[in-house]
Amino acid sequence: MELQSMRRREAEDMVDMYIKRNIHGLLDLAIPDDEDAKNAAGTFATSISVFVEKLLSGGNRQPSYRSKGSSSNSRGSRGAATRRGGSGSRSTMAGKQSVSKPNNDSANIISDWITEQQNAPSTKGKPVKAPSRNSVAALNKSFDKFRQWINSNNSTNESTLYEPISQFFCFVASCLKAVHTLSQSVCPRRLVVPFCKPDRKSADGDDDSRVDLYLNLPQFDDYTIGTLITNPPEEENEAPMLADTFAIVEVKSAIQGIGKAMPQLFQYTRGIYNEQYDRRFAWGMAVGGKKVQAVFFGPDYALASDTICVDDASGRAKLVKLLVDWSFCESHRLGYDPAILHNKRLRYYEINVGGEDGPITYYSKSAVISAERLFGRHTRCFIASTAKPEHGATAEPDIFIKYAWPEATEDADVDYRDEGRHLQKITRTIEAEANLDGKCPRYQSSGRVMVDRRVSNEGIKAVEDTSRSILSDGICQQLDDDQNFVNGLRVHKVICMKGVGKPPKELENGFEVICVMADAMECHWEIYQRCKILHRDISTNNILFSGRGSNIKGMLIDFDHAICEDDKNAVRHFERTGTLPFMSINNLEGGKLEHSLLDDWESLIYILCWVGTYNWKKKDEPGERPCIPQRRIVANEASSKHSRSRTTTRATQRKGNQQEQSAIKLISRWFQGIDLRTCAHTKRSDLHTEASFYALTKQFDNSIPDIENLKGLVHTLRRALIEKHEDIKLKGSLKWTLN
Repeated sequence: MELQSMRRREAEDMVDMYIKRNIHGLLDLAIPDDEDAKNAAGTFATSISVFVEKLLSGGNRQPSYRSKGSSSNSRGSRGAATRRGGSGSRSTMAGKQSVSKPNNDSANIISDWITEQQNAPSTKGKPVKAPSRNSVAALNKSFDKFRQWINSNNSTNESTLYEPISQFFCFVASCLKAVHTLSQSVCPRRLVVPFCKPDRKSADGDDDSRVDLYLNLPQFDDYTIGTLITNPPEEENEAPMLADTFAIVEVKSAIQGIGKAMPQLFQYTRGIYNEQYDRRFAWGMAVGGKKVQAVFFGPDYALASDTICVDDASGRAKLVKLLVDWSFCESHRLGYDPAILHNKRLRYYEINVGGEDGPITYYSKSAVISAERLFGRHTRCFIASTAKPEHGATAEPDIFIKYAWPEATEDADVDYRDEGRHLQKITRTIEAEANLDGKCPRYQSSGRVMVDRRVSNEGIKAVEDTSRSILSDGICQQLDDDQNFVNGLRVHKVICMKGVGKPPKELENGFEVICVMADAMECHWEIYQRCKILHRDISTNNILFSGRGSNIKGMLIDFDHAICEDDKNAVRHFERTGTLPFMSINNLEGGKLEHSLLDDWESLIYILCWVGTYNWKKKDEPGERPCIPQRRIVANEASSKHSRSRTTTRATQRKGNQQEQSAIKLISRWFQGIDLRTCAHTKRSDLHTEASFYALTKQFDNSIPDIENLKGLVHTLRRALIEKHEDIKLKGSLKWTLN
């Protein structure tokens, strides 16, 4: 329960920090770049919207708006269907017309519409085939279900909305399928359909959270209309997979509203990044009764669309248009990386990386590091080779490939803190050092990721993939105009290096932990001595290992936060860098002392304490190993989700409270403080004396082999860095005076 409680509070905190609401033109980010696909999506979105309104009115009257495919009257947007009535008030009244009860004519309306679409200009000259009875019946059933969403009231329970909302997605997908069964026009690339059973735990999630609706993207030709509506693609008893989920839809009742759905949407979308190694950004939806907001999750922000009201004709048209655009658009518009192709049948990734002599194709079985956070650098690392797999078996990997979204300058020539720039210098300097083989990565290639997309009137061209280029100019302007919204620049980068390894969570015992950390810090020291490059982010995510037993080696990676002290052009300023909860006290406090070698060594103490307390080899048990928090620290210690019965005796309550307190690890206060300074003060108190530090190491997991050696090492490090270190200039954050 501690893990879920912490993530829930963290998600609530992230909503306040990162979201920007009511972004005009956000839905237009799904419009296809290809002109033919864009026109086809606009045409069919309009046709389906008119069809929906005709069904809802019983065929007696037409909707009160006219759509022009890819035009829109919203500021800074193009491509949404719009409403054009005789006057503003008249249009509003007609748009919110009461929905009639289903009648016997709905099947005829559906049959006539399919026939009408097959007689469209794009299908002229083809033999017209009467719509199948199964197709008409399936669409009629889906319509009868989703109209319950439109007719719902404020008292409608959340769970009763799942199926009607699901059927709205199925209805739109089935309309596309019906239209294109005999069509010669541009075909959708995919369909957007929900997982068959709502409110389910994913098979690959790392907690027990239950997602309301999972949206999947089956290929357009894979399923028939009846299959989509009456028997969705997944088997009845099969659990959904976050690895296959395009977007998550979180649903709340009208009384709870969209605001209550947002924290869960944030929390669960994190799982998509964690399980999908080819995601650049993500989409999601928050539903509160009959109101919907689409959410766009970028590297450093979450943008929510204007509210879409499904009890209004124009609102329904916007939602239909979004689903159709998602069906037609290129994969990069959905947030996928076009350079990383996942072969699900043979279970490997094909990764195309640009090089000096042209692109190079690598093959990888899986990622060794995935993006565990919703915002930030989204680091994903692969071990790969250039040999194409045969029958699903990949060759022995010898290349380490890293994708990330670090903060950077717009001009690559003055990006003095670029990791590729640092690794080139490191490789040139230590190339002949045999003692560092396997402990230090060797540079191969690096660059900024390029994506083909439409740029204003210039047509489709390759542009740098940045946190601003994935948005439209109009949206960037809205963010720039908001003085309270901090939006820096992150650039999508890729780097290839020689030297492969496994993440430290696969270490077997305390001896291996000590050896790996020793090698990583030897690499850290040699790089600083020879290259004057300071790493500044020593954490569990930035250390790998290879070999086992006496042949084990540790490797230091990830120089995103590094800085070259000899580089006069590099921007030097005091800043917080690192990964919670491994940041030094000076770093947490944002002090005046510049980040030094001692800050990185202090981080090593925290890593060893983390490993000793939260055993890597244990399975994911709630409360045993919490996730590493993001940028801002959540408020208070987690508490039990289930309240005690009133009939419980005071003695039982007291015993339960004592058990709860003993289960709480002292180290958890390092990342669950009220603010960063409070966490810093807690660390200072814990490490100030041998006795206070002993109370912390006493909670190490004694089931870890060689745990006593690990305890001895951290105590030795604490004494060396805190009690005996005399160099004031280097001491950095280790001025241990309690305030």
